[in-house]
Amino acid sequence: MTMLPMTSPPSTPLHRRDIDFNMGAPIPAHWLAGHCHLTRFYDAMSIMFPEGERAFIETVRHYRDRIGSDADLAHAVKEFIAQEALHSREHVRYNRRMQEQGAPVERLERIVASQQAFARRYLPPVARLAITVCLEHFTAMFADQILRDPRCLEGAHPAMADIWHWHALEETEHKAVAFDVFTAAIRAPLRRYVLRCVTMPFVSIIFSTLLWRFTCHLVRHDGRGTDVRGWLHLLRVQFMRPGPLMRMLPYWLAWFRPCFHPWQHDNHGVMERFRQRFDRESSGGG
Repeated sequence: MTMLPMTSPPSTPLHRRDIDFNMGAPIPAHWLAGHCHLTRFYDAMSIMFPEGERAFIETVRHYRDRIGSDADLAHAVKEFIAQEALHSREHVRYNRRMQEQGAPVERLERIVASQQAFARRYLPPVARLAITVCLEHFTAMFADQILRDPRCLEGAHPAMADIWHWHALEETEHKAVAFDVFTAAIRAPLRRYVLRCVTMPFVSIIFSTLLWRFTCHLVRHDGRGTDVRGWLHLLRVQFMRPGPLMRMLPYWLAWFRPCFHPWQHDNHGVMERFRQRFDRESSGGG
């Protein structure tokens, strides 16, 4: 059985959309339908993003010379880096708004920064690339749920719904770029397969633990740590209805197929209405 993945479809254009989401506007601290716990779940992810996206850029850039003569992939890498840089910028602004509202953002950001510093110091580039590929799949799975089901952000402040939909759109657009670089950089199919399969469980545990740890920290800071109803509501939304974390499970399991490629889950359709809208709004013209 061949273990070479299919390639990303040529009909998956990447566009950098330079949009200012006006994080300086008056936005309530609990911007997701007034729910503290739901809001802080998304806020916890935002705190993790700037350092993470800088690490993705560094890792993919390190392997650019392995792409060879693949002009399409070289262009995709360029646009991937541009998109991730814009994501980092907007989530820095998002996080500064939280900090100004009193949330302990800097303390949590230092935890993420220390993890990235550890990885840079002790992990070889190929391990960091495998981590990047796994995290890109993780974010693409959640992005698909945000785009697919309006209930995920139902009742959100418009500016916050916009930044999450924009980010989800671009994460979906470039979901195969790091994977394709990984394929180009590691030519031995068996080594590539084993590395990504071994890495994914560790990445999933570390990412999920940090996400829930940060959510708990933010909720406790809001004085709602013992609000059992709030926690049950968050768990019900994330795991039952609409249940994005449970709906992600088949796509997480698909990762372990020998011939897996991110675009085997073809979700171009769910992107289209957001793509048209954000292309119009982008100051970069898309």
